[in-house]
Amino acid sequence: MSKTLVTANSNVLDDSVIIPVHFIKIEYTSGTLYLNTSDRDIVFDSNTYVGGSGIANISSIEESQELQASGIQLTISGVSSSNVSIALTENFKNKDATLFLGFLNTANYTLHADPFIIFKGKVDTQNVQIDGDTATIVIEIENRLIDWERQRISRYTNNDQLQKFSGDVGLEFIQQLVEKELFWGVEN
Repeated sequence: MSKTLVTANSNVLDDSVIIPVHFIKIEYTSGTLYLNTSDRDIVFDSNTYVGGSGIANISSIEESQELQASGIQLTISGVSSSNVSIALTENFKNKDATLFLGFLNTANYTLHADPFIIFKGKVDTQNVQIDGDTATIVIEIENRLIDWERQRISRYTNNDQLQKFSGDVGLEFIQQLVEKELFWGVEN
């Protein structure tokens, strides 16, 4: 998929020194987590992305011409024990996650332009490895296309209808029609 850059971000690529910064946004149930790979906090889109947050590694992003699902792995190291309990108790499955890329101005360390999205997906797994007072968290984020591979088993039964829409009686007599012999256009 081709990505277009705004002029300010495109012009940065011609500079002799480039300071790229990744921004990660994970929308957990208890609140949204905003992190960046720089050494300072940066405000982007009215949100403060915490710098020096220990983002140790972001795996490469794979793109292809085929319609296929791919994911990335985000490793956060040096997480304090107080934040480990949040990571262990938070409901993370299928929460939205977005990875942005932006460029800092070399003179004053401000953003040249708004960062652009380079990956968007859903949190799949979140592994916590505790090492004494700190921990490492490895977050697997899958492309939204992974949901296409999930089987959807649904039947036109009264029970399925009631699970989706409680109180709906539209399929109440559907079971009786299964074995019903109908004579179309013929008098009984």
